Amino acid sequence: MKASLPKRRAAVQSSRMSSQHSSHDPAHFPASTEDLLYSDYRKTEELGTLRQVARALAAETNSQSVLQTLCQLSMVRGRASGAAVAELSGDNGVYVACAGRTIDLLSMTFPLEGTITGRVANELRAITILSPDASSPFFAELLPRLGIGPILLLPLLANGQLFGVLSISRDAGHPQFDETDEERLGVMADLAALALWKARLLEDARSADAAKTSLLATLSHELRTPLTALEGYSELLEDQILGPLSAEQQDVVMRLRTVGRHLGSLIEDILTYASLEADRLTARNATVRVPELLDSLHPFIEPLAREKGIEFSIDLEPGLPSMHTDEARVRQILLNLCQNAVKFTEEGAVSVRVTRGSPLADGAATVRFAVRDSGIGIEPTDMQRLFRPFSQIENVPAGRHRGTGLGLYIARRLATMLGGRIEVVSRPGEGSVFTLVVPVTH
Repeated sequence: MKASLPKRRAAVQSSRMSSQHSSHDPAHFPASTEDLLYSDYRKTEELGTLRQVARALAAETNSQSVLQTLCQLSMVRGRASGAAVAELSGDNGVYVACAGRTIDLLSMTFPLEGTITGRVANELRAITILSPDASSPFFAELLPRLGIGPILLLPLLANGQLFGVLSISRDAGHPQFDETDEERLGVMADLAALALWKARLLEDARSADAAKTSLLATLSHELRTPLTALEGYSELLEDQILGPLSAEQQDVVMRLRTVGRHLGSLIEDILTYASLEADRLTARNATVRVPELLDSLHPFIEPLAREKGIEFSIDLEPGLPSMHTDEARVRQILLNLCQNAVKFTEEGAVSVRVTRGSPLADGAATVRFAVRDSGIGIEPTDMQRLFRPFSQIENVPAGRHRGTGLGLYIARRLATMLGGRIEVVSRPGEGSVFTLVVPVTH
């Protein structure tokens, strides 16, 4: 049976030692086949290990998890007994991740002046020390008590940004880190710094999204209160409780009510978006009579259509059963679809056709609400981002048809929440049909 590659390496080394006693310099001889095979074997093994390290670090999307994974991998790759990462803040450092013998250093703050950590941060290069005595007086006293000996310190640097300093330590009396260790662990530190950079970007994005969502929810709640008061005053005027109104005054009040309803629907969309993003929205199902649901659309959509001089109509297939779903959310979806249809239609008509739909995969009966318009239609290039939040289609004259860009995004999310979907058919210049398909019972 042939010897394994590592054993062959030992044989090659023995052969080389004997050859040193000859009159010839071994360096003048070409590398043997066994030597090349062993070199390839080591390179392949190292590349495989690096791939595993890269995958392990890239899999983490949380910066603290990246740091902890780095400490664990550093001990394995460096044949070490401890690893720690120090972040820098002004004139101080603080250990934010530790493993092995250095675990007691976690959360400890220390002055950077005079420390090897400070030198690594300033010079942005790896530094090796044989014992803690070569560090600052503070660490020279502390580290020996932890049984720490040789230490390799590496900067965590990516895209010109220093994320901290990695310290990898062996037990007292163990061999010092050599050039091979420094090279191998330096590559791993670079991979970790890139993973950390990515994780911090994701965390910043999540934080910004959370702040934006919270702000939108707060503003919407603050706007809803005065809007409710305005709607109440408009209703008093419309009902002429405070005195009779002329025809012109009644028309103004009607317009105020229309604008108020539109603002109310915008505020409701923003609140819904905030709740969806915070994963706080759930369906409140109850018995829904479809004719009554459709009647509730008229006060919102008819005035908008009349103002633009287009026709709005609803066609209901006879004999539709009552539904068991969240009526408020179905109404919100239909309002968004109808308002969009009116917004993008300059002449012609907007209609809602309600029929029985095809059963779902599980056999559940469905109802289809098809909102058709004769508007500008949608370009194929706009279809892909049609349901993205805060997205606007591009084939629109400047300054027209602008809104929050939330309506279709919310409509699709709510449809999914109710067990349904939204279908789209559109041709540029010929109008669009948005169809809400929801199960009769959810």
